[in-house]
Amino acid sequence: MESINRTRPADAIQMQSQLADLIARKQETIATGISFNRPSEAPSSWLEISSISRQSTIEQSWSNNIGRARILAQQAESTINTMSNGTTRVRELMVLANNETLAPQDRDVIILELESFQQQFSQLVQVDDNYGGKLFHSGDPIEMRIDNNVLVTPAPTLAAVAQGVDIGGGMTESLDVIFANMIDAVRSGTPTERGEQLDRAKAMTDHFASLLGAQGVLVNRLDEQELRLQESELNTLERRSALENTDIGQAISQFQSLLVNLEAAQRLYAQTASNSLVQLIG
Repeated sequence: MESINRTRPADAIQMQSQLADLIARKQETIATGISFNRPSEAPSSWLEISSISRQSTIEQSWSNNIGRARILAQQAESTINTMSNGTTRVRELMVLANNETLAPQDRDVIILELESFQQQFSQLVQVDDNYGGKLFHSGDPIEMRIDNNVLVTPAPTLAAVAQGVDIGGGMTESLDVIFANMIDAVRSGTPTERGEQLDRAKAMTDHFASLLGAQGVLVNRLDEQELRLQESELNTLERRSALENTDIGQAISQFQSLLVNLEAAQRLYAQTASNSLVQLIG
């Protein structure tokens, strides 16, 4: 009996200490609004939050890529649209050039305008992007990741824009060659040669219409992916909040329950200590 009485006070004191620690932690969660502060307090929640944080970091990098890709894609779209509009006028000029009643001075005016378009297109395909590089990149396409296993090319390559105009029969020509041949045909070509260059003007129109359509599809895809990431971010914030934030009503109820338990433990300890003292005296 003496041994039991000697260990009971220590056990009771330890229980009171543990309850006091729990009360202090619960006060902290109520004050801070955070349901736990150490991984050991909620291991599974901590692991899930860590996983959410890693995924959020990855998705943020994708979102940043989307923002940059959109800027480049829209700049490319605007530049290609300018050239597409120019090809409409080039085609009109070649229709005029095929009129056999034109005076020599009229052909000279057409040549001057074609040369102006040639210079303008040469400048546009070499334009810098908003980040200091070339908008239409030479060599391999520049790709940006916007999702798992999803890469996009914000702008077509220089070769795709300026060197790969489909003229039919599985053949392609560059813009410079097409313009040079047009100008030569207007200056000194035969009706047949000018007719062939009218076909080249149509090929240029189709070429830039195709490029413009592809850019529009790309911009829409970027917009859709951005919306998906925004929705994912909202879901992630909601889930993290559910894991991390304190349910104030529940926490206060638990806090009050712990206080009641501590008071009961203290009364029990006082009663046990008093009985033990009486037994020792007796």
